[in-house]
Order: sequence, then C-alpha cells, then structure tokens
Amino acid sequence: MTLSLSGEAYQRIVERARGELSGPDQRGVLGQIRAEVAESWRRSLVVHGGAGKTLEPRMVTDSDLRDVRRGHPLAPVLPIIRRLLVDPAAEAGLIVAVGNQEGQLLWVEGDDQARRRADAMGFVPGADWSETAMGTSAPGTALFSGRPVQVSRAEHFNPVVHPWSCSAVPLRDPADGRIVGVIDLTGGDEAISPLALPLLKAAAAAVHSAWREQLLRASAWNSAPSPAPNPAPLRGASGGWAAAPSSGADSLDAPEYDAGRETVLHVTGGLPPRWADADGAWREIPGKHAEILTLLTWHGPGLDGARLAELVYGYDAGTTLRAEVHRLRRALEAGLPGVMLRARPYRLEGTLVTDAVLAREALRRGEVTLALGHAAGAVLPRSAAPGIIDIRHQLDVALREAVLQDAGIGDLWAYLGRPEAAGDLELWMMSLKMLPADSPRRSLAVSTVERLQAEQT
Repeated sequence: MTLSLSGEAYQRIVERARGELSGPDQRGVLGQIRAEVAESWRRSLVVHGGAGKTLEPRMVTDSDLRDVRRGHPLAPVLPIIRRLLVDPAAEAGLIVAVGNQEGQLLWVEGDDQARRRADAMGFVPGADWSETAMGTSAPGTALFSGRPVQVSRAEHFNPVVHPWSCSAVPLRDPADGRIVGVIDLTGGDEAISPLALPLLKAAAAAVHSAWREQLLRASAWNSAPSPAPNPAPLRGASGGWAAAPSSGADSLDAPEYDAGRETVLHVTGGLPPRWADADGAWREIPGKHAEILTLLTWHGPGLDGARLAELVYGYDAGTTLRAEVHRLRRALEAGLPGVMLRARPYRLEGTLVTDAVLAREALRRGEVTLALGHAAGAVLPRSAAPGIIDIRHQLDVALREAVLQDAGIGDLWAYLGRPEAAGDLELWMMSLKMLPADSPRRSLAVSTVERLQAEQT
C-alpha cells in the first residue's frame, strides 16, 4: 500500500470496503486494505457478527482496577513510560494508554482535552480494548499479533473510533518472552506519523531493560530459583552451565553473527552472561566464569596467572584462581568443546568471542551502528572485578566518543536510550541540533535538556 494511512484517498478506499463487507465478494473487498487490518477485520467479523455495530468496552470496577494495577509488573516502570512517552505525547495533544495482556487499559494519560474526548468512546482506565471486545484497534491488534501495529481512522472496526488514529507495541516478559502488556499512542494523525512507532519502541525498550535489571537483581547464581514470574537461573547438577529460557525477546536483542564461524558470549547489558548453543537455546554462565572469559577474550594474547588473578580478584589469589580455572575448563569441555583454556599464559583457543570485543572491533573500523548493536549496555554491570571495571570503562568511553563524533540521529537517539546517557547534557544538546523541527522527539529532548540544566545550577 503506497497511499498514506492518514491520506483522504486511502480513507475513502477503507470506507468503501467497509460498506461492501456484506456483499458476496468479501475476500476481494478485504484485499483492498492493508493485510494486517484485513486479518483483524476477519477476526472481528466472526466475533461481532458483522460490521457497523457500535461497540462498548467491558469495564472492571474501581477496586478491581486498583488490584490489577497494584500487582502488575507495569506499575514499577510507569515513571519510565511517563518520562519517555506521556510527557512528549501530552505536548503534542496525544494520549498514552498502558494495558495488560488481556487488553484492559490500566492507565490512560496525556493531553487533558484529548482524554476528555476519549472518555466518550470508553477509552478509559479499566476498559477492555482487546479485539474480542472492541474489534480492530492498535492496542487490541498488537496484543493479538504480538507485533507493533498502527491503525488509522476508518481502519478501526468500531465506527465510534473512526475519528482517531493509534499506534501500539506489545511488551514481553524478559524471563520467557510472554506478552504481558501493551503501550498505545492515540490521537489524531500525529499518532501514526513515521516517528510514532520508533518513539513507542524506544519506550518499550526502556521498559524491557528495566525489567531485565529487576530480573538480574532478583537472581542468584548458585541458589534455588526465585518464585514466579521471574525464576533465577540454575546451575547444572554437574557444575556446568544450565539452559536459560529461550525467547523471542532475547533473540531480538542479540546481535546477528555467523554461528558457524564463532560463538558469541553476551556479556553486555542487563541480562545474565549467556551464549546460544547449536539448538538456539540460551545457556547462562556463572559470574566468575564470565569474568575470566571476558578478560581472556579482551586480552587476546593471554595473561599470566598473577595478572589474571589481579584482574579478577584485585589481589594475589593464585590458589583460588587455579581452582576456578579448573572448574571453568571442565565446564568448557562439557558445554563448548571447540573452545580450550590453555595455561602459561592463560589464553583461549577456539572460536569464542564476546559481544564486548565485537563492539570494540566495530568501533576500530568506524562502524558505530554495528558497535551499538553488539554492546547492549555496560560490560557485566554487576561485576566488581578490577579488570572488568576497566573494560567497562574503556568500552563506555569509546562508544560515547564514537557517538559524539560520528553518529547520525538514529544512532544518537539509540544511545540516548541507554542508562549511561540519561544525564549526558552534551549529547542531549547535540540531539536538539540534529532533530528536525517537526520531530515528536524534540519535546522529550527539550524537557531533558531543561531538567539537566536545572540540576546543574
């Protein structure tokens, strides 16, 4: 479809298609509109028995809404959504809805005038906006499909919603990839602008990052699993590395690489250190093992025992290091038979590489986008090993300098979504110079710059 979603020509096509739904050629009619909307209309026709009916959402009581809000994982991350999405949306005359996996809207915030108008169609906290309740809409269809969705005006199944447009992205539990909620941007045509989905995706990425940090803090490497819904990783009975839950959310965050050429150990970002085995299952690595492997891959030629002990423990711990290396060697033999840990000096042989090293090499080639893709965040952020702290600092400084010197607005905005950039006034000022005047991101950049400048006075 080459026509603009908000263009009058496309809207006339959608309205004509809706009027012909009761005719004999329903397949041909649905073929005139976007595929994802046509699929949703088919589902909605089955559930609601025809088009043109005014639908009203099912509502939960205030007390039930309070209970759902209180126990939902979205509650702790609501400040992130407000900072990244609600504040700029309100300035643009839009509203933001946050819903659970069943399609119930838990919070609806933003522009006061738009919220009052939305009240009239039942777009309020406690309302069920799933496809089964309200037909095609961005939040309901995103929850059903598991994909980001935009719905423009007449594409809504419910005629009451035709004055509105909306974009939505689903949110997934980092532990197992299940959909646990949705974030929606609703309003006029601005809600489906080319920058609406990137803005929503940036907010969703920040939420996912916060959830991963919570999962990491709740986990213990050598203890029993925590209660659901966020189980801790388990050590294998033989002392090896246990399989971690494999999920679409994890795989989307992982950099692409040629698995036949090298095995990538992911040590950056909030998730536990991990690698993907031949079957695509994630396997997690205990803290000390991850530290040693990170140090040996970073220092390719190798490290003598005294230096490695100093980088891992901060003092002469030769005996302790030798015992840990022995356990690590056994784990490598069981889990990564193509990778060998040699001694005198300690070094790795085989095809193991860390995402930190891949990011460093990408920076050396001047490939900023690729470096940001490899480095999902700080290197082993919970590690206090002196050598890891040094690597973490080196990579952080190099990434920031590359973004400052060579990044386009896409890379800069991606970097600004990282925790380490939250208070970086120089880079936020740089974003204001690079963002187009009509970009919806400008309001967030302006408010952030004003806050940071106020904090420095």
